[in-house]
Amino acid sequence: MSRRTEAPIGFECPYRHGCPHLGHLSTTWALEVYQEAGELRDQYHAMEQRYLQRIAEMEKLLREKDEKIAQLRLQHQKQFKANVKPEPPPVRGRPRRRGAPKGHPPWRRRKPDHIDQTVPVAAPQTCPRCQCEDLSPHSELYEHLQEDIVLVPRTRVTRFVHRQCWCPRCRRPVYQTAEGELAGCSIGPVTRAVAMHLRYDLQIPYRKVQHMLRDLFGMPLVPASAMAFDRQATIRGLSLYEELQAMLKSAGAAHADETSWRENGRSRYLWFGGNEHIAVYQIADRTSDSAVQLLGSDFDGTLITDAYAAYNAVHATHRQTCWRHLAARAKEILQQIRLTSPAIHVPGAVAFCKQLKKFASRLCGLGRRLRNRTLSRAKARAMIPQLERELKRFAGRPLDYAPAETLRDRIINKDHDKLFTFLRVPGVDPTNNHAERSLRFLVIMRKISFGTRSAAGSQSHSVLTSLLETARRQGKDRVKFLVTLLTQPLDEARNAMFADTA
Repeated sequence: MSRRTEAPIGFECPYRHGCPHLGHLSTTWALEVYQEAGELRDQYHAMEQRYLQRIAEMEKLLREKDEKIAQLRLQHQKQFKANVKPEPPPVRGRPRRRGAPKGHPPWRRRKPDHIDQTVPVAAPQTCPRCQCEDLSPHSELYEHLQEDIVLVPRTRVTRFVHRQCWCPRCRRPVYQTAEGELAGCSIGPVTRAVAMHLRYDLQIPYRKVQHMLRDLFGMPLVPASAMAFDRQATIRGLSLYEELQAMLKSAGAAHADETSWRENGRSRYLWFGGNEHIAVYQIADRTSDSAVQLLGSDFDGTLITDAYAAYNAVHATHRQTCWRHLAARAKEILQQIRLTSPAIHVPGAVAFCKQLKKFASRLCGLGRRLRNRTLSRAKARAMIPQLERELKRFAGRPLDYAPAETLRDRIINKDHDKLFTFLRVPGVDPTNNHAERSLRFLVIMRKISFGTRSAAGSQSHSVLTSLLETARRQGKDRVKFLVTLLTQPLDEARNAMFADTA
């Protein structure tokens, strides 16, 4: 006899109020309890999903906070370095002797090219060392040259007596200026040149420039006069500054970088672009428009920069990413992992950062060999495929730590065509250290003077710093250049700034 799958129509179980299979419980009540239990199960499952999602969000938030705390600890260590240096690791064998290596030529002061005064000194009556009085004459003479500066606290006042002529067009008497004379100015060009040299080459504030001119040279003036010197020199040198900008935009290779600046309390940025021969500075916003203003929108050369995206608007023919910045970022990530509390276990990111530091050090060594001409350009180009394979070998897989993965993605995807340009193109360095050094003295000046106070001051700072730094790179005397800029025509000032190419 087959078993029925469904009860017949109209069938009522006689045990519905006391089923023996349920321990004589009511089936109607058991069904209601079962349905309520299903609803509670669904509610508990939904609550469990919400709590799991909330736990995941809290874990993510805690990881982000731990990373932020590690970054703050790293910034604190950078800003406030410990005064106590760590113990050096033990050296195997004989430790290296301090000082210059054996065979290194000593540094000697150059001998004076003239003698202004000869002072005869009598023989001593007693020995200056042991105070012995039993001394006998000695025929040999001992000569000692001592060089010193002469401080003359006075100024030289020049009276210019002009013969005049009557101009019928101007309807007034006119005269011409003599050599070294500034028309209508009571302070001469040398004082102005020294004041600007102290300000822009030595990073001395205006008030201290006033003290130095007064105490060392006996030249009284007010800080506002020194600032007026800058404004007048800026007007005369603006054409030369524009020529430098044009030369930079047509250069074969250029380094570029930027640093923060303050203009009347507002955030600005000081940009640098240049190479071994010229230097151009400008104070502007930190946007791609400022990069285009500095380098042009179609730079037909090689541009060496860091990872700032604003330089992409320049559209340089070749780009070189700074390997020192990549190595420094890898070092920061390692320190950040070490400072994260509680400790995290990310072996892939640690191994990647360590290998990237070694790889960057190798490439910087190749750059030094290219500069020293111990590595030919042909061999350097032939090394590129092998270096690309080696880089892909340790940076080809995703990493288990977000900052390290961002750095890896930048190397493999974003900057893959900017990593080995220095091996292909002559005159290109693997690092942007040139731009860092070019901005270092201005960073010191920013800390001393807290920036500039007006747009005119920012313009003077951009123009005069560019002219003076270019003159220094051309091997020219900067004070003489400033005197020529203030007193001579533009062609003479140009010749005083640039080295002879003949």
